Amino acid sequence: MPSTKEIKNRIKSVGDTQKITNAMYLISSTKMRRARKEAEETKPYFNLLRREIRRMFAVEGDVTSRYLDSSVDEAVTGGRNGILVITGDKGLAGSYNQMVIKDAEALMEKSDDYKLYIVGDYGWRYFRTHGADVCESFGHSMNQPSLAMARDITRELLDEFDDGVFDRLYVCYTEFSGGMSAGNAMHDRLIPFDKDDFVPEGEETDENAATVFEYEPDVKTVLERIMQSYLVGYVYSALVNSYSSEQSARMMAMDAANDNASELLAELKLEYNHVRQNAITQEITEISSGARSLRSKNS
Repeated sequence: MPSTKEIKNRIKSVGDTQKITNAMYLISSTKMRRARKEAEETKPYFNLLRREIRRMFAVEGDVTSRYLDSSVDEAVTGGRNGILVITGDKGLAGSYNQMVIKDAEALMEKSDDYKLYIVGDYGWRYFRTHGADVCESFGHSMNQPSLAMARDITRELLDEFDDGVFDRLYVCYTEFSGGMSAGNAMHDRLIPFDKDDFVPEGEETDENAATVFEYEPDVKTVLERIMQSYLVGYVYSALVNSYSSEQSARMMAMDAANDNASELLAELKLEYNHVRQNAITQEITEISSGARSLRSKNS
């Protein structure tokens, strides 16, 4: 049976760990709220870009762009795929990282040829360790997603696309589902777009969609410039959703760790009281026995 000193040291150790997990919970909570707030502030701008792209399709039905290809099907395996994978920088977030990695691996298995572009140190270490074809010059931390970070990522990916490094680009990320959960890992085709991506079935056309505008120098050039900005918004949304899901998953993991620590502390304190009570009882028994022995000798 452990001594009272050993149990007290264990209680102190668990208590110190609980303070750390509780602090991590609060930090993750603050980071998640900040990221969601920044995303909500930029959402109207990118919604406006989406509406303007739809307007162009309505006015110029035959407009073409290097970023559009309705013939590309999800089931097509020919050609080279680029896969943008968004993970966290570290663990301690439950199943968050593993879910998006499994989704990326499933997409890799469907590809005849692929190249990975990793955001997040956790995914970078994992895929390099497992011998995947990772773009070595592409490395971004998930410390704090921002529009500037999304612009850098999009610019690098578009340069690769324009250079013919890949024919299609997919993004594997985690969709934030709200509350305390790890979210849902998923993937979308980022480039090339399909016109139907901008006019979902059953969606009403904007009131002024058919209004005629003059585009300088031409519709195609303007569309490609707007598409680039829209891609930035798409990447930024994926980053924020993944980041929020990571923080939410970490909150859930730290909350579970706090509960486990509380249960363990309760058990240790109970054990400490039992050991202490047994020690006191033993001391009383020894004193009583000694007293009886003295009385027997004196009588």
